[in-house]
Amino acid sequence: MNGIFKISSFLVAALLCSPVLAWGPDGHRAAGEIAWQLLEKDVRGEVTRLLRLKGEGSLAEAGTWADRIRGDERYNWAAPLHYINLPVTWQTYEPSRDCPSQGCILKAIETYRSQLADKTLSDRERAEALLFLVHFVEDIHQPMHTGLRDDRGGNDVKVSFYGFETNLHALWDTYLPAGFVEDWKVFATAQVDRINGGELAKAELEIPEVWAEESHRLAHSNAYTGSAKLGDDYYRKNKPVVELRLRQSGVRLAALLNQTLGDSERD
Repeated sequence: MNGIFKISSFLVAALLCSPVLAWGPDGHRAAGEIAWQLLEKDVRGEVTRLLRLKGEGSLAEAGTWADRIRGDERYNWAAPLHYINLPVTWQTYEPSRDCPSQGCILKAIETYRSQLADKTLSDRERAEALLFLVHFVEDIHQPMHTGLRDDRGGNDVKVSFYGFETNLHALWDTYLPAGFVEDWKVFATAQVDRINGGELAKAELEIPEVWAEESHRLAHSNAYTGSAKLGDDYYRKNKPVVELRLRQSGVRLAALLNQTLGDSERD
Protein backbone atom coordinates (compact mmCIF):
# COMPACT_ATOMS: atom_id res chain seq x y z
CA MET A 1 0.00 0.00 0.00
CA ASN A 2 1.63 3.29 -1.00
CA GLY A 3 1.94 6.18 1.47
CA ILE A 4 -0.64 8.49 -0.10
CA PHE A 5 -3.31 5.80 -0.41
CA LYS A 6 -2.73 4.57 3.15
CA ILE A 7 -2.92 8.05 4.67
CA SER A 8 -5.94 8.96 2.59
CA SER A 9 -7.75 5.81 3.77
CA PHE A 10 -7.24 6.78 7.41
CA LEU A 11 -8.39 10.31 6.66
CA VAL A 12 -11.63 9.08 5.13
CA ALA A 13 -12.35 7.26 8.39
CA ALA A 14 -11.38 10.31 10.45
CA LEU A 15 -13.55 12.63 8.39
CA LEU A 16 -16.55 10.38 8.98
CA CYS A 17 -16.14 10.70 12.75
CA SER A 18 -17.91 13.22 14.97
CA PRO A 19 -16.61 16.80 15.27
CA VAL A 20 -12.87 17.24 15.64
CA LEU A 21 -11.62 17.72 19.19
CA ALA A 22 -8.15 18.21 20.62
CA TRP A 23 -5.77 15.44 19.57
CA GLY A 24 -8.85 13.45 18.59
CA PRO A 25 -10.14 10.76 20.96
CA ASP A 26 -7.48 8.21 19.96
CA GLY A 27 -4.69 10.71 20.50
CA HIS A 28 -5.92 11.34 24.03
CA ARG A 29 -6.33 7.61 24.63
CA ALA A 30 -2.79 6.90 23.44
CA ALA A 31 -1.29 9.61 25.67
CA GLY A 32 -3.31 8.41 28.65
CA GLU A 33 -2.24 4.82 28.09
CA ILE A 34 1.42 5.87 27.90
CA ALA A 35 1.01 7.68 31.21
CA TRP A 36 -0.81 4.73 32.79
CA GLN A 37 2.02 2.35 31.99
CA LEU A 38 4.50 4.73 33.67
CA LEU A 39 2.57 5.40 36.89
CA GLU A 40 3.81 4.21 40.26
CA LYS A 41 1.74 1.33 41.68
CA ASP A 42 0.21 3.37 44.50
CA VAL A 43 -0.61 6.21 42.11
CA ARG A 44 -2.40 3.79 39.79
CA GLY A 45 -4.58 2.75 42.69
CA GLU A 46 -5.49 6.33 43.61
CA VAL A 47 -6.12 7.30 39.98
CA THR A 48 -8.40 4.29 39.54
CA ARG A 49 -10.31 5.10 42.73
CA LEU A 50 -10.91 8.71 41.73
CA LEU A 51 -11.84 7.91 38.13
CA ARG A 52 -14.46 5.41 39.28
CA LEU A 53 -16.20 8.20 41.20
CA LYS A 54 -16.85 9.88 37.83
CA GLY A 55 -17.75 6.67 36.01
CA GLU A 56 -14.46 6.51 34.08
CA GLY A 57 -12.93 3.08 33.61
CA SER A 58 -9.40 3.96 32.54
CA LEU A 59 -6.90 6.78 32.35
CA ALA A 60 -6.90 6.41 28.56
CA GLU A 61 -10.63 7.10 28.31
CA ALA A 62 -10.48 9.75 31.03
CA GLY A 63 -8.45 11.94 28.70
CA THR A 64 -11.47 12.34 26.44
CA TRP A 65 -13.84 13.47 29.22
CA ALA A 66 -13.19 17.22 28.92
CA ASP A 67 -14.09 17.04 25.23
CA ARG A 68 -17.13 14.84 25.83
CA ILE A 69 -18.67 17.47 28.14
CA ARG A 70 -18.29 20.31 25.66
CA GLY A 71 -21.94 20.00 24.66
CA ASP A 72 -23.04 20.30 28.29
CA GLU A 73 -24.08 23.89 29.05
CA ARG A 74 -23.03 23.46 32.66
CA TYR A 75 -19.41 23.37 31.45
CA ASN A 76 -19.50 26.20 28.92
CA TRP A 77 -17.16 28.14 31.21
CA ALA A 78 -14.41 25.58 30.57
CA ALA A 79 -14.13 26.15 26.80
CA PRO A 80 -11.29 28.74 27.00
CA LEU A 81 -9.25 26.44 29.23
CA HIS A 82 -8.28 24.12 26.36
CA TYR A 83 -5.79 26.54 24.79
CA ILE A 84 -3.72 29.67 25.02
CA ASN A 85 -3.60 31.90 21.94
CA LEU A 86 -0.39 33.88 21.59
CA PRO A 87 1.30 36.44 19.34
CA VAL A 88 3.99 35.39 16.85
CA THR A 89 6.81 36.96 18.85
CA TRP A 90 6.33 35.30 22.24
CA GLN A 91 9.05 34.06 24.55
CA THR A 92 7.92 33.63 28.14
CA TYR A 93 4.60 33.17 29.87
CA GLU A 94 3.33 36.17 31.81
CA PRO A 95 -0.09 35.33 33.31
CA SER A 96 -1.33 38.92 33.50
CA ARG A 97 -0.54 39.44 29.82
CA ASP A 98 -1.15 36.02 28.26
CA CYS A 99 -4.03 34.53 30.24
CA PRO A 100 -7.34 36.43 29.97
CA SER A 101 -9.82 36.69 32.80
CA GLN A 102 -11.80 33.68 31.53
CA GLY A 103 -8.69 31.53 31.89
CA CYS A 104 -6.28 29.59 29.68
CA ILE A 105 -4.69 26.16 29.56
CA LEU A 106 -1.62 27.05 31.63
CA LYS A 107 -3.70 28.50 34.44
CA ALA A 108 -6.02 25.48 34.22
CA ILE A 109 -3.16 23.01 34.66
CA GLU A 110 -1.95 24.93 37.71
CA THR A 111 -5.45 25.11 39.19
CA TYR A 112 -6.41 21.48 38.71
CA ARG A 113 -3.09 20.11 39.86
CA SER A 114 -3.52 22.11 43.06
CA GLN A 115 -7.08 20.83 43.51
CA LEU A 116 -6.04 17.23 42.88
CA ALA A 117 -3.39 17.50 45.58
CA ASP A 118 -5.74 19.18 48.07
CA LYS A 119 -7.11 16.49 50.38
CA THR A 120 -9.37 18.99 52.12
CA LEU A 121 -11.57 18.89 49.00
CA SER A 122 -14.12 16.14 48.50
CA ASP A 123 -13.13 13.07 46.51
CA ARG A 124 -15.58 14.01 43.78
CA GLU A 125 -14.03 17.47 43.46
CA ARG A 126 -10.58 15.93 43.24
CA ALA A 127 -11.83 13.38 40.72
CA GLU A 128 -13.11 16.13 38.43
CA ALA A 129 -9.83 18.00 38.86
CA LEU A 130 -8.02 14.84 37.74
CA LEU A 131 -10.16 14.60 34.61
CA PHE A 132 -9.47 18.20 33.65
CA LEU A 133 -5.77 17.92 34.47
CA VAL A 134 -5.27 14.82 32.33
CA HIS A 135 -6.94 16.42 29.34
CA PHE A 136 -5.17 19.76 29.55
CA VAL A 137 -1.71 18.25 29.99
CA GLU A 138 -2.38 16.29 26.81
CA ASP A 139 -3.85 19.30 24.99
CA ILE A 140 -0.93 21.62 25.67
CA HIS A 141 1.38 19.31 23.70
CA GLN A 142 -0.65 19.89 20.53
CA PRO A 143 1.15 22.87 18.92
CA MET A 144 -1.99 24.58 17.66
CA HIS A 145 -3.25 24.91 21.23
CA THR A 146 -0.61 27.63 21.51
CA GLY A 147 -1.34 29.12 18.09
CA LEU A 148 -2.15 32.67 17.08
CA ARG A 149 -4.89 34.81 18.56
CA ASP A 150 -5.61 36.27 15.12
CA ASP A 151 -6.70 32.92 13.62
CA ARG A 152 -7.98 31.23 16.81
CA GLY A 153 -5.15 28.72 16.97
CA GLY A 154 -5.44 27.81 13.29
CA ASN A 155 -9.20 27.25 13.33
CA ASP A 156 -9.62 30.06 10.78
CA VAL A 157 -6.80 28.82 8.51
CA LYS A 158 -8.44 26.78 5.75
CA VAL A 159 -6.27 24.07 4.17
CA SER A 160 -6.60 21.10 1.85
CA PHE A 161 -4.81 17.96 3.08
CA TYR A 162 -4.56 15.21 0.46
CA GLY A 163 -7.60 16.85 -1.12
CA PHE A 164 -9.66 16.94 2.09
CA GLU A 165 -10.90 20.38 3.09
CA THR A 166 -10.24 21.16 6.74
CA ASN A 167 -8.51 23.77 8.89
CA LEU A 168 -5.03 23.86 10.37
CA HIS A 169 -6.18 23.19 13.92
CA ALA A 170 -8.25 20.17 12.94
CA LEU A 171 -5.39 18.89 10.81
CA TRP A 172 -3.11 18.70 13.84
CA ASP A 173 -5.80 17.48 16.20
CA THR A 174 -6.96 14.51 14.22
CA TYR A 175 -5.89 14.09 10.62
CA LEU A 176 -2.10 14.00 11.07
CA PRO A 177 -2.30 11.38 13.87
CA ALA A 178 -4.82 9.42 11.77
CA GLY A 179 -2.06 8.75 9.26
CA PHE A 180 -0.11 6.49 11.62
CA VAL A 181 -2.07 5.76 14.81
CA GLU A 182 -4.01 2.75 13.53
CA ASP A 183 -4.44 1.21 17.00
CA TRP A 184 -3.92 3.57 19.93
CA LYS A 185 -3.05 0.75 22.37
CA VAL A 186 -0.39 -0.66 20.05
CA PHE A 187 0.98 2.83 19.44
CA ALA A 188 1.11 3.61 23.17
CA THR A 189 2.91 0.38 24.05
CA ALA A 190 5.46 0.96 21.31
CA GLN A 191 6.11 4.45 22.66
CA VAL A 192 6.55 3.19 26.23
CA ASP A 193 9.14 0.69 24.98
CA ARG A 194 11.20 3.67 23.77
CA ILE A 195 11.12 5.49 27.11
CA ASN A 196 13.92 5.08 29.63
CA GLY A 197 14.11 6.00 33.28
CA GLY A 198 16.13 9.09 32.50
CA GLU A 199 13.35 10.49 30.33
CA LEU A 200 10.80 10.05 33.11
CA ALA A 201 13.15 11.56 35.68
CA LYS A 202 13.76 14.56 33.41
CA ALA A 203 10.00 15.04 33.01
CA GLU A 204 9.68 15.37 36.79
CA LEU A 205 11.80 18.54 36.63
CA GLU A 206 9.91 20.19 33.76
CA ILE A 207 7.14 22.75 34.10
CA PRO A 208 4.03 23.41 31.96
CA GLU A 209 5.36 26.77 30.79
CA VAL A 210 8.16 24.91 29.00
CA TRP A 211 5.65 22.61 27.33
CA ALA A 212 3.78 25.65 26.04
CA GLU A 213 6.99 27.23 24.76
CA GLU A 214 7.84 24.02 22.89
CA SER A 215 4.39 23.87 21.31
CA HIS A 216 4.51 27.53 20.35
CA ARG A 217 7.85 27.08 18.57
CA LEU A 218 6.54 24.02 16.73
CA ALA A 219 3.39 25.86 15.68
CA HIS A 220 5.51 28.41 13.84
CA SER A 221 8.29 26.14 12.59
CA ASN A 222 6.08 23.25 11.47
CA ALA A 223 2.35 23.97 11.45
CA TYR A 224 2.05 27.39 9.83
CA THR A 225 3.40 27.21 6.26
CA GLY A 226 1.49 29.85 4.29
CA SER A 227 0.32 27.16 1.88
CA ALA A 228 -3.31 26.05 1.61
CA LYS A 229 -2.55 22.78 -0.19
CA LEU A 230 -0.76 20.23 1.96
CA GLY A 231 0.21 16.62 1.30
CA ASP A 232 3.16 14.23 1.42
CA ASP A 233 5.90 16.75 2.21
CA TYR A 234 3.91 18.24 5.06
CA TYR A 235 2.95 14.84 6.42
CA ARG A 236 6.51 13.46 6.33
CA LYS A 237 7.86 16.58 8.04
CA ASN A 238 5.30 16.54 10.84
CA LYS A 239 4.63 12.85 11.52
CA PRO A 240 7.66 12.60 13.87
CA VAL A 241 6.62 15.83 15.57
CA VAL A 242 3.11 14.54 16.31
CA GLU A 243 4.51 11.22 17.50
CA LEU A 244 6.98 12.99 19.79
CA ARG A 245 4.35 15.29 21.27
CA LEU A 246 1.97 12.41 21.99
CA ARG A 247 4.78 10.50 23.71
CA GLN A 248 5.93 13.55 25.67
CA SER A 249 2.41 14.28 26.85
CA GLY A 250 2.11 10.75 28.24
CA VAL A 251 5.50 10.83 29.95
CA ARG A 252 4.93 14.25 31.47
CA LEU A 253 1.42 13.38 32.60
CA ALA A 254 2.79 10.31 34.38
CA ALA A 255 5.52 12.38 36.06
CA LEU A 256 2.98 14.99 37.17
CA LEU A 257 0.57 12.41 38.61
CA ASN A 258 3.39 10.49 40.33
CA GLN A 259 4.50 13.72 42.00
CA THR A 260 1.00 14.87 42.90
CA LEU A 261 -0.47 11.60 44.14
CA GLY A 262 2.60 9.61 45.19
CA ASP A 263 3.65 8.69 48.71
CA SER A 264 4.54 11.71 50.82
CA GLU A 265 7.92 10.09 51.44
CA ARG A 266 8.83 10.82 47.83
CA ASP A 267 7.82 14.49 48.05
